Amino acid sequence: MALRFAPALAAALLPLAIGLAGAGVASAPVPRCHTSDLHIYLGRGGAAAGSVDTEVAVRNRSGHPCFVYGYAGFGLENARHQAKPSRVTWGSTFAQRDPGRHRVVLTPGRAAFANLAWSDVPVLRENQRSCGGVSVWLQVTPPDERQPRLAPFREIVCNHGHLTATALSRTRPAS
Repeated sequence: MALRFAPALAAALLPLAIGLAGAGVASAPVPRCHTSDLHIYLGRGGAAAGSVDTEVAVRNRSGHPCFVYGYAGFGLENARHQAKPSRVTWGSTFAQRDPGRHRVVLTPGRAAFANLAWSDVPVLRENQRSCGGVSVWLQVTPPDERQPRLAPFREIVCNHGHLTATALSRTRPAS
């Protein structure tokens, strides 16, 4: 009796076996993360002797894996969402060694991290009281994108808005 069902069972399972074998051979490439795929938030940070840093997290909120590669862009805004003078240097910060550009695949819900640092001590020819006022918003532009996301910031950034940032990495910055 078992022999009578064997050919029918084999015929029913053959398409399934071929489909599974084919799925392992050719997988779709992982696309680059776009701004709309990502949620940006600030994490833990610290301060020491006029230097301040924070963790910047970029979390995949889409329903598919995607990747980031390299450095995010940053900018400052006031409470009225007007851009403030700023400039960014990519590399190691006082708090974190730069991991350098590398590909980070983010499955849904996973995040990549960068360390962002600045000074809160005025420099020559800078307003000695407020360094141009509080930056209420931080613009974060994912690598290879043009549209930023905003994260609440509320910090004073001196040295004419100079920010230093590490590349995005799977591991959290040690602060």
